[in-house]
Amino acid sequence: MLRDTLKDKKYFDERVNFRTKVIDKKIQKITLNNKLTSEVKMKNAFRLNSDIIYLLQQKFARGDNLTELKPHLLEALKYRQWQKNYADALPANEQKDRIGWEEIRTDYLENWLDWLAFAYCLDMGDSYYTQALELIANQGLDVLFDSIALKMGDTERAISNDLLFKKRFKKLHDVIAADPEQQSSLMKTYLDAWYKLIDSPDYHLMDTDAYIGYWSWEAALVVKLYNIDDSSFIDHPYYPKDLAHFKG
Repeated sequence: MLRDTLKDKKYFDERVNFRTKVIDKKIQKITLNNKLTSEVKMKNAFRLNSDIIYLLQQKFARGDNLTELKPHLLEALKYRQWQKNYADALPANEQKDRIGWEEIRTDYLENWLDWLAFAYCLDMGDSYYTQALELIANQGLDVLFDSIALKMGDTERAISNDLLFKKRFKKLHDVIAADPEQQSSLMKTYLDAWYKLIDSPDYHLMDTDAYIGYWSWEAALVVKLYNIDDSSFIDHPYYPKDLAHFKG
């Protein structure tokens, strides 16, 4: 059954079909074109990982069975490993070119949290989380991400004292830094503010393929990871409760 309330199934069918074709073309481009440089392959592998996350989001919004999304998470891990392999293969004088594709920034952190939300909520397992966190790296730079990684099992990770993206993520960090009895109300506060925190994009009103639903995937991740009572916000329009409550 359709989970999204702003677009119909036909819209998401078209978006899923389009994204699937894009992914297939990029895979062929990387694997069959021997003339591509390691840098070009690195960039395309980066985009493949992002495409898989988009596909997961679109299929969730369409109402797909969540168990059937797990193979896509294995693909996301594979393509992120490809990205690292191609980056490692860059000549020494080009190693600096990988930085912009790997270092933490707001949109990358959002994408990483989306990826980890699907992985953790769909119970991909400790080995998966370890591999994903090693590939994402950026240890000891942001207290929100470091704290989540630590909670997911990266126990030897250096933990930063700094929150890099305060405007976007302070309210979410407030949730994980709070005492357990305060976390539920603080999560509701975060969800109430979430649309403005992502700059109120109104993608559903645009005649483009940008709309993938309005879901705070990171909320599902934090709720499940920190065992937060979500009864006070379970029907919040931005809360992907089916993901947070998945039982395999």
